[in-house]
Amino acid sequence: MTTEYIVIKIGGVASKQLTPDILAKLSEWQQAGQKIIIVHGGGFAINQLMEEHDITIHKVNSLRVTSQSDMVLIKEALVDIVGKNLASQLTQAGFPIYQVVDELPDLVHADFLDQEIYGYVGEVKSITNQTLVAFLSQGKIPLIPSLGYSEQGDLLNINADYLARAVAISLGSKKLILMTDVKGVLENGQVLNHLNIVDVQKKIDSGVITGGMIPKIQSAVQTVKSGVDQVIIGDNLTDGTIIKE
Repeated sequence: MTTEYIVIKIGGVASKQLTPDILAKLSEWQQAGQKIIIVHGGGFAINQLMEEHDITIHKVNSLRVTSQSDMVLIKEALVDIVGKNLASQLTQAGFPIYQVVDELPDLVHADFLDQEIYGYVGEVKSITNQTLVAFLSQGKIPLIPSLGYSEQGDLLNINADYLARAVAISLGSKKLILMTDVKGVLENGQVLNHLNIVDVQKKIDSGVITGGMIPKIQSAVQTVKSGVDQVIIGDNLTDGTIIKE
């Protein structure tokens, strides 16, 4: 039997408090022998730290412009606040969580997205599968913050959706789950359970998919085209909008 990888991106409110349903689903997958990898962001924690240090938050094309000095706070927010909180919730629930910090330079190879415009914001160039597979073969669940390193050793801030997508594609995962604060893609107030990638552009053109959901969905389409069976967007691990071929 081939190993089935499930990559989960936890963002927004979910990263503060995991529900019993989420923990139960993780447990079910783990008992079924599926390999789980968790990627997390932490925008709220970053914003909070920035405010405490009187740093103005500036965004271009909905991406946070990041200076090199901001990266110290961003790493603190992602690793010491959000990551530690998630790790402790999951460890208390009995999961063998491994918070990936020291191995990040070997795991997430990134490059500047556009240093002149965004500063220290990165895009993923490649993921070292061996590093992940080593954790998984020891029975661990890797917990990865949305950070990466350039070839020169610069720490870069990476969009968590895009990092999760890169990990899922790299491992040829069965599914990628983007857990966020919305229940999925809504049409006339109802969650669309399924969305075929051929219908996505129509939904964007007709105004069903709008705003920040557009890049999420476009990224999901690319993910499916790159060999991941399905991408699920929702506020838990079971329901939401399933995007597939």
